[in-house]
Amino acid sequence: MTVLVHGASGVVGHAVVRALLALDEVRATVRRAEAAEPLRAMGAKVSIRELDRADALAEVLPRCHTLVHLVGGPNQPNADALFRANHGSVLAAIEAAREAQVRRIIAVSIPGADPEATHPFLRAKGLAEEAIAASGLDHVIVRATHVYGLGGLWFTAAVQGALSTPPFVAGPGDQEIAPLLADDLGAVVAAIDDHAGELGGTWGLEGPDVRSADGFCAQLRDDAATPSHADGQAAAAALTRLLGIGVDAVAATYLASASRADAPDAAAVFGVPLTPLSEGLRRTLEAAAITHG
Repeated sequence: MTVLVHGASGVVGHAVVRALLALDEVRATVRRAEAAEPLRAMGAKVSIRELDRADALAEVLPRCHTLVHLVGGPNQPNADALFRANHGSVLAAIEAAREAQVRRIIAVSIPGADPEATHPFLRAKGLAEEAIAASGLDHVIVRATHVYGLGGLWFTAAVQGALSTPPFVAGPGDQEIAPLLADDLGAVVAAIDDHAGELGGTWGLEGPDVRSADGFCAQLRDDAATPSHADGQAAAAALTRLLGIGVDAVAATYLASASRADAPDAAAVFGVPLTPLSEGLRRTLEAAAITHG
């Protein structure tokens, strides 16, 4: 089968492409030319185009069985851009999938997504899920907790916060998180795509080990240093300093939130073993050493 991974440039995109390539021909879309070469080196056929236009996407969908939708994220330039990235891109993907007669959409979403949510990111994701469920297409929505691996906004913020003096944790510190290795999310997406029957539904996915945010910081540091904390605009300012990029209060509040699965376990349903947190962090650190060595 042929699968299109839409919005494949990030840590999740790389993991999903890598997992799918073991089973399928993989096409991928990215917005920036520099993001294409690592994916081509893996073996994917990559197109550079706008990610929220149905006509641009429809051009690369013919003969694809599945569209994997990964476009979006909490840190966008403004409220309109947030909804275009996380909701508008899904509407465009549905339109393009219908035109190209794609059979299945797999979308990665987040716990707490809700069309009625007060948080803009959760609301945009909830509206996107609602549109997918109403599309009439065979679909699977995977609500994944915070993902770790090389890159990614949440993990980079957690690492940079842990390495600062004193260490910094966005939010109160006692919020529960279940960090999910990006490769495990990729494996679950590949297992879903390999499922022969019709699906249609929403599953949750979290890492096998639960930590408080402060506990995760301590594990990254391997010590018991007491972190400082902030939320809202103060957290946004702290993360902007740590990361060297603009982080607004919407993104900071999401990064500071608890992250636990809130739907039936996709790993159990689709038979994917999950990587213990200590092992996943070890692999990630080894990959970082190779990359930067």
